[in-house]
Formats: sequence, structure tokens, C-alpha cells
Amino acid sequence: MFQLAEAQRFMAAEGIDAWLLHDYRGSNLFLWQVLGVSRAPTRRAMLVVPLVGAPVLLIHTVDQFFFHDVTIEKRIYRGWEEMRVLLRGLLGNARRIAAEYSEDGAVPNAAFVDAGTIELLRSWGYAVVTSADLFQVSAAAWDDHAIASHKEACALVAGIKDAAFDRVRSAVRAGRSISEYALQRFIVSEFERLGLETEGQPVVQANAHSGIVSYEPKPEGSAPIGAGDWLLIDFWARRPGERNVYADIAWGGYAGPAVPQRLQEVFDLVRRARDAALDAIRTAWERGETLMGYEVDDIARGIIAAAGYRDAFHHRTGHSMGPGKRLHALGVNLDNLETHDTRRILPRTGFSIEPGVYLPEFGVRLEINVFLHPEDGPTVTTPIQQQIVDLS
Repeated sequence: MFQLAEAQRFMAAEGIDAWLLHDYRGSNLFLWQVLGVSRAPTRRAMLVVPLVGAPVLLIHTVDQFFFHDVTIEKRIYRGWEEMRVLLRGLLGNARRIAAEYSEDGAVPNAAFVDAGTIELLRSWGYAVVTSADLFQVSAAAWDDHAIASHKEACALVAGIKDAAFDRVRSAVRAGRSISEYALQRFIVSEFERLGLETEGQPVVQANAHSGIVSYEPKPEGSAPIGAGDWLLIDFWARRPGERNVYADIAWGGYAGPAVPQRLQEVFDLVRRARDAALDAIRTAWERGETLMGYEVDDIARGIIAAAGYRDAFHHRTGHSMGPGKRLHALGVNLDNLETHDTRRILPRTGFSIEPGVYLPEFGVRLEINVFLHPEDGPTVTTPIQQQIVDLS
């Protein structure tokens, strides 16, 4: 839920005079999370959050019905010239304005305002800065409800993980195998039994399939999982509700008495990278320092690169987590590969840490969820895998 007081407190500390959330046809994801609704109006809509006072919503007369249940004060325009006059009036004497803009396009999921609108604001004499961290503290922060929902989801997801591994173990001990697809369907059935929702499908990958990040099992051609096989599972779920937060884990198991040496070495490497990222965040917290997302990615990626696997780590180290519709939320990602994420890791935000190494024979990814508690610092909320699960 949007916290106006937190937004204005952050604005005062950062020297921001106003926050302009500009939307065209539902394009600005920040605006809709701030408003707590999801709509696609046909004309431009703008929310102005001042440093002092109440926000005001500027909308076209044709689109009034889209906002009939939004209680924020509204100003109505008909033509573009009137819209500009009203907007300048709302911005008033502001000099420094936050908007959904990212310098050099570094953080695309914080950049929803078109270049022309940024140019217009600058032509009026305003300095435009990114709203990325302002959004984090005011609309992506976890409240007590979000924390409780996430903890419940973590417990349920951990139980499903154990049940899935038990199912494979039982098959192996009986001299049988179970297909990737059958195991995926079992996990989905557990979601349904427990009243959970998910986004997409659980990841179930055996042997070489785990070296393909995007692989999903299908009814036909799904690989069997049996004695001597490596299994990677990654899935996420939560109680239905937009204020609730997912739990998201990735674990691996081997169905044999002796883990192959290279598999063990890669597992240990990925575990070290995961733990180093977490340790860096903890150390910064203890020192009163704030890290940016890309800095944590550099730490995990550097460990994997030093072991000779730089080109086998294909994705960011972690993604934002929080209330809202999406598993991958709109806060900071631990990323200096796909993007250069300069957003800060701030209190009351959450994220995953999940480095990986992907080879032709197998892939390893180990995922934990972390909440940056405002008093206790970085708190791991999911089980932490320290050893390869024995599936034999």
C-alpha cells in the first residue's frame, strides 16, 4: 500500500520537490501500484505528489469513469493545452521533480515515462531525477501484512519442496523413475490443495535440462528422474491477494550414494556465491552503509567468474520481491548483467539471491529470499540449502 508520509519524508531527505507519475494507456506500472488499482485509460493520466500536502490526479474528461473509485482529488482536462496549464500549476514552484525515468536507460523497470515528456519538463526548467528509490520506500515496502503473508508462504513452499523430493526418493527406492512433467503436476496439485496461487509453472529439470535456464517440461518428451540423476526444482507461490508476497525457492538433489565430483564442485561454488552476496548485504547493514543492486551482483558474479564460469552464469543474481501482482516485483534487482541496477537496497524491501552455473551436462541454481528488516537487518526467510539433497 502507498505510504504518502514515507514518500514525502524521502522527498525531503533527497531534495525532491514533487513526484510526477505520468501514464499513457496503462503504461506506468508505478502509478497503478501507488493507486492500488489496475486500469488502462485511453488518455494521459498524471498523479502529482507534492513535497507537502495531498496528491492530485490529472485526468481527461473522457476517462473519468476509469477513476470513479479512486478517492484522490482530481483535476479534469479536455485539450492538451489545458492539460499543460493544469500540470504546471500543480507542479508550482518545484525545481527538482522525480519521475519514472532512468538515466541512460540503465533500469528499464523504473523507466515508464516517454522521452518527450521528460524533454517537456526540462524545457519548463525542472530538473528531472529518477523516482526508483522513492517508489521503493513508499509503494514497494513490506508492511506487517506483507511480512506475515510471506512467512506463511515460505513455510508452505518449503513443505511442498520436501514432499516433491520425497516423491522422487520413493520412486528411486522402488526401482522406478518419475517424469519431470509428473513431478511438476504434483507440485501444482499441492498448490491447489493448499489454496495457493502461482505465476507461470514450476521449474522441474533433470540432468542436462537443468543447464537450460528456460527449459519447461511438457507432457511429451519429459525426461525421467531416476537413480543417478540430478534434479533442480524452482517454484514460487503465495496466498491469493495483491497485498501478499510470494515465497520463491530453488533447490537441487541427486539420486545416488556418491555425488559426481564436478557436480559437487559447482554446487559448492554456487553456494559460496550466494552466501557471499548475503554476507555483503549484512556487512553493509552493520556498518550503516547502503549497497546498490549492481554491487551485490558483482560480488556473486565475481566469485563464479574467478572459478572459470563467468560465461555460464546467464542471469542476474536476484530479483525484487514484494506485494503486488508479480513474482518479480518493481523494486531493486541484484543485477549488473541484464541491467545496471543503481537502486539502493533499502529497509522494508525484499529480494531473492539466486546465482547459478549452467553447463551442457547440468545446471545449479540455489535460491533464498531475503527481507531487509528495519531493525534486525537482512533476514533470510526461506530454508537455506547447504548440501545436495540425497534422493537415493
